[in-house]
Amino acid sequence: MRKILETERLSLREFSLEDSDFVLELVNSPKWLEFIGDRNVRTQAEAKGFLENNLIQSYKENGFGLWVIVLKETGTSIGMCGLVNRDTLEDIDIGFAMLPEHLGLGYGYEVANATMNYAKNTLHLDKIVGITNPNNIASIKLLNKIGLRFVKTIELSEKDTVLFFSTPTDTKEEKELNKLTTRFFSLFTNAEGKTPNIEEIENIFISNGIIISNTHGVPEIYDLNEFITPRKKMLSDGTLTDFRESEILHRTEIYGNVAQRFSFYEKSGKLNGVYFESRGMKTIQFIKVGLDWKMSSVAWSDEK
Repeated sequence: MRKILETERLSLREFSLEDSDFVLELVNSPKWLEFIGDRNVRTQAEAKGFLENNLIQSYKENGFGLWVIVLKETGTSIGMCGLVNRDTLEDIDIGFAMLPEHLGLGYGYEVANATMNYAKNTLHLDKIVGITNPNNIASIKLLNKIGLRFVKTIELSEKDTVLFFSTPTDTKEEKELNKLTTRFFSLFTNAEGKTPNIEEIENIFISNGIIISNTHGVPEIYDLNEFITPRKKMLSDGTLTDFRESEILHRTEIYGNVAQRFSFYEKSGKLNGVYFESRGMKTIQFIKVGLDWKMSSVAWSDEK
């Protein structure tokens, strides 16, 4: 079984038919079934067929494929990560999956980042892309963390719609809008002892900017002062605590001195002592004032 690479805690090696027990467990794990799909592998024989006709076959045809993630300390197989050459995509994409008990420990980023470097420096592949189920927030975050950015939604097949990620080609202006948006989201955080800085909105927006909440289909429209005052109170008087909000993915378009951004976000905190978490979509409008970008409006709708 050929070893592909090593990281501080992990190693990647090729699959063999001896991995049938592990594959049987992995492809029937809850996250695999929810986000990747049912491969109808229920027996040892079917697991060996899946290995031989998919994973091992890719090594022969492409010289790469999906590999076993192994904990170096114990030799335990915990997941798979690697490169997939699909008929339905023009470029090679990175894939990864982990057994549930090994999620949330940083293994995904460790091995996926190493795989991206291996693809570039050893296999000399010019471009690696990523795809994921639209509801797989952990996968979206990981793709972002290894340097890929959301481009569009595509259909791999009639019943398989996925988010498509690729290497960013950010211009100077896009980078400025990214910084401005990150700055906006950070203003409301009061988790981990951080002090919110709501008034900073006045420096991010044009003076007559507007902010709109439209979660329930009845728009609540605020000017900057109307928005700042009640939120500052909530975030400082104990009504809303441990609050944080951040982007999950975004799509930005620039035309001359105007721009717009669709921002899929998540937020969490405690409202009157009760924990909550939710996601939603913001649409942000920007205009260029002199040499600087400013927000002119933000509208959002939380998921119901």
